[in-house]
Amino acid sequence: MAKSSNSLYVIHLIPSLEVGGMERLVSDLAIGRTTGKTSILCLNTLGALGEQIENDISIEVLNIPNNLLIATFLVYKRLKKLKPDVIHCHNLQAHFFGGICAKLLPKTRVVLTKHGQHIPTSGLTTKINYFTLQKSKIIGVSADITQIMQQWIAKNKSPIEYIANGVSLTAFKEQIPKELAKEKLSISQSTFCVGIVARLSEPKDHLLLIDAIAAISKTFPDIKLIIVGGGPLQNKIETYIKANHLENIVTMLGERKDIANILNALDVFALTSSSEGIPMTILEAMAANLPVIATNVGGIPQVVLNNETGILVENKDKAGLITAIESFIKSPKKLTEYGKQGRLLLESNYSINQAIEKYECIYLN
Repeated sequence: MAKSSNSLYVIHLIPSLEVGGMERLVSDLAIGRTTGKTSILCLNTLGALGEQIENDISIEVLNIPNNLLIATFLVYKRLKKLKPDVIHCHNLQAHFFGGICAKLLPKTRVVLTKHGQHIPTSGLTTKINYFTLQKSKIIGVSADITQIMQQWIAKNKSPIEYIANGVSLTAFKEQIPKELAKEKLSISQSTFCVGIVARLSEPKDHLLLIDAIAAISKTFPDIKLIIVGGGPLQNKIETYIKANHLENIVTMLGERKDIANILNALDVFALTSSSEGIPMTILEAMAANLPVIATNVGGIPQVVLNNETGILVENKDKAGLITAIESFIKSPKKLTEYGKQGRLLLESNYSINQAIEKYECIYLN
C-alpha cells in the first residue's frame, strides 16, 4: 500500500542555508509543510538563514570534504540511517549526492528542484548527474528553466514539471507604517528610496544600479539606494561607492533579518540581474506592495508584468533603468497602482501554500 502524506519523511538536501532565494524557498517549504516529517540536510555549512530557523525545523550539517568519494560515502551513511521516503535535492550539486545515494537506497525517491539557468556541460560530476537524473523527478522554478532542463535531459521519459516559487506572507501581515520604516533607517520622509535585496555577486550587477542612481541624483538629488545582502563583491562595491563619493546616496545594510520592514521603507524595488529563475526577493517585494523594476531575463517576466506590476528593462540597459526609475519619481500614482497589482498577482499565483501543495503531490506520486 502506498504511503499517505501524513507518513512521508522528506529530507531537503542543499549545500547550505546562506541567505538567498533558493535557501529561502527550502526554509519556507520545510517549515510550512504540515504533513509527515520534514528536515534539512546541509552538505557544507549551516549559513546565516540556517541560524535564523534552526529552532523551527530540524537541520543537520555534514561538513563534507572536497574528496567526492569520501563525501558521497558520508552523505550515503547519514541518509541510510535517517531512512527518508523522499530526498528533495536543490540544484545539481545536491543532486549529485542525492541521486547516487538513492541508487543505493532503492525505497527512496528523489526530487530535484532546479533553481538557476546554469547547467554544466562537462566533467565527471555532470556525467554522473545526467545518469542519475533519469530516475529523478525534476522540477523547474520558472518556465525557461523547465525548458532548459527538458532539452538537457532529452532521454528522460517523465516530463519536467514547473512549480513556481512561492513566498510566505506571514512577515508581511503586520507591516509597520512606511514613515516609521524610513525613520528606523534614518531616511528622510521626502527621500525617494530604491532598494535591492540580493547577494553581492557578479550576476546581480549592483554597479549598474549604483551608476543609474548616481546619474538620477544629478536631477533628483533627494534619492537614495538601499542595498541589502552580503557576498564576494562587498569590498569591491564599498570601494566603488567611496571612490565615486556616493556615500550620501547609497547605503549598504549588509545581511539583515528584518527584510519585510526594510522593504516597507522603499518606494521601488529593483533587480538588475543578468540571469535569474523566479527571484524570491521580487516575490517578497510584491508582498510588500512594491512596484518592481527588473531586467527582462529568465523567469522574471512571469512575475514582473511590464507596465502592470512593474517595468522590465533589458540586461545592461543603464539608460532604460534610469528612465524606469524616473517614471516612478514623476508619477507617484503609479507606485500605488503597480504595487497593488503585484500583491494581487502574488496572492493568486505565488503563495508558499500553493507551492507546498504542488510539491506534496509530487512526493506522493
